[in-house]
Amino acid sequence: MIQLFIHGDHMPIRWLFLWLAFGLLSVRATSAEPVQLSEVVREAIDSHPDINAAWQDLQSARQDTKVARSGYRPTVDLTARSALVRRNSGLDQSYSDSEIRLTATQMLFDGFFTSSEIKRLESAQKVRYLELLNQVELISLEVATAFADVLLYRELLRVAEDNLRTHVDVYKQIEKSAQAGVARRADLEQISGRLYLAESNVMTEQSNLHDVASRYQRLTGKRPPDELAGIDDLIYADLPASVIDSLMVAYQYNPGFLATWYNIRSNQFSIDSAQSRYLPTVNLVGSYGTQTRDQAGLDNTITEGRVGIEVSYNFYNGGADRAQIKSALALKDQALDLRDRSCRDVRQTVQIAFNDIRNLDRQLPALNEHRLSASRVRTAYLDQFKIGERTLLDLLDSENEAYESGRAYTEALYTQYKAVLRLLAGSGKLAEFLAVTRSDFNVTEAIRLSGAVYDPKYVCPAESTDVMSQETNILVRDSDGDGVTDLWDECPDTPANMTADDFGCHQEIEEPMVEEPFGDEMVEDSASNAPEPTPLLEPELRPAVNAFFAENDATLSEDQKVALQPVVDFLNESPSNAIQLYGHASLKGNRDYNQALSLKRAQNVADWLATAITTEGLESRFSVIALGEDSPAIDNNTDAADQANRRVEIRFINNAALSETTDMER
Repeated sequence: MIQLFIHGDHMPIRWLFLWLAFGLLSVRATSAEPVQLSEVVREAIDSHPDINAAWQDLQSARQDTKVARSGYRPTVDLTARSALVRRNSGLDQSYSDSEIRLTATQMLFDGFFTSSEIKRLESAQKVRYLELLNQVELISLEVATAFADVLLYRELLRVAEDNLRTHVDVYKQIEKSAQAGVARRADLEQISGRLYLAESNVMTEQSNLHDVASRYQRLTGKRPPDELAGIDDLIYADLPASVIDSLMVAYQYNPGFLATWYNIRSNQFSIDSAQSRYLPTVNLVGSYGTQTRDQAGLDNTITEGRVGIEVSYNFYNGGADRAQIKSALALKDQALDLRDRSCRDVRQTVQIAFNDIRNLDRQLPALNEHRLSASRVRTAYLDQFKIGERTLLDLLDSENEAYESGRAYTEALYTQYKAVLRLLAGSGKLAEFLAVTRSDFNVTEAIRLSGAVYDPKYVCPAESTDVMSQETNILVRDSDGDGVTDLWDECPDTPANMTADDFGCHQEIEEPMVEEPFGDEMVEDSASNAPEPTPLLEPELRPAVNAFFAENDATLSEDQKVALQPVVDFLNESPSNAIQLYGHASLKGNRDYNQALSLKRAQNVADWLATAITTEGLESRFSVIALGEDSPAIDNNTDAADQANRRVEIRFINNAALSETTDMER
């Protein structure tokens, strides 16, 4: 056997091969792709016990329907008898008697019982099928929510850990200064208290992450992977434009709601089945038999064939038939109540989810600006603290505000993701969106309710519950219609046809200065069909630069990154300058959706620049603003306009001016 000697220790070559193999496996494991949400949901659906139980209910319902259909087919019975007879009369007082008979019965009329039972069980089968789909939607929602929560609390833990590291660094600095007699002991006590609070925040987030990881494991059977893919694509979900549209989609596609309707139909056929007992039954009966003894018990073989019509009519059954009808009527009333409850539940889910999405569309830009502003202030205060222009309390307060604002933004972002999941599930569209169901799991046209079956005007009306009208909402109320809300309006009587300034007062319009156009020539990218960024001129001119995106996309392409490299070089060479990133969208589609999309585009550009720039103080150099449809480059809906409007505009400003603006805002 070949031996391999390494540093005096001998190792068989096969063990070396095994060691190399395990090394390659470990490298592959560490470089594995992040696990996608759809993959996790699909695995959970394949193995979840609730879905398996619903599947077995469906199989049972299918067999019940086959049992009911057998009522249309004939029954064939074979009867055989053999007995030892002892008697005290007749010639033969002890003998063996045998008989065999074959009987065929075909139902001709049973009061419509069989047809009613078939219809009842077919409706029940649809109920079981829709309940299976409903379980798929519910489990998909639970798993997707747990997936989002794991991502959320991992991010919140990261934010808390960064906050703790900052406090530890400041504590070390203060402790050294206190030992040298420069800093006061009170400062050390102050930073010690804040340090303990930062440690407590980390432990809280660790506990929260543990809890959601346990829920994830309960739903999927596995612990969360180390790498989970992001769920940003949820903002691209095709959602209805209004809550009324969302409700109408839910009423048409939500499988749980549809199941209650078919449950009503099933119970209606139960009433028909019970009422059929009051009608006669007519059967065609044929039989053939033979026996070894005649009716007198004599040894005389008898054969008999018979065919004819049998009519049976139930005059009295002890009140059982009437009681069965009353039971069926009560079950139908119960089914109506279950339908109303299901409709109310669906309506509440859709209304709340839609309202959460709409409100968070408005809140996220403000929360993001607060987060960025607080981060810039923290960086500025840290620099000022080092040269003695800020107190320790100022520094700690800015650090706390940066932590809280970052946490609030992250929570709001994932709250919106989960609201989208709830809206999709309430509309019966989540499994379809995640592409985790087979084609035969879809609600077909034969099962989906039509307008003739369901009229929302009379049952569970589709209506909005938005209690904040234009007149009562302080955030949007504009009494004089000048475009400035009453909250900021210092001139409440400005006519609507006059141009108002930021405080609602009339202002004269100055003729705009005509500037030389720069960079308005756009070259289409053959790969993404998007214009190239505007080329950057000499750094001292600091012109605005545009990065363009594909339709319904917030991903910065590799070509765009290459074209934006001069921006990175300029910021690396000019640390005194900052940038403002204005996100835009085309004029097509839903306005709130475009607003969120423009924010995501601007934030993605900012995130990429943050990784590409090598100089310090990044947070104080970026400002992200979402304009959505409000400032189009070309104000129309042509293809050329759409390409020009799907952009992020990068404007260069003086970093000192940005810091002064931030201080004024605070």
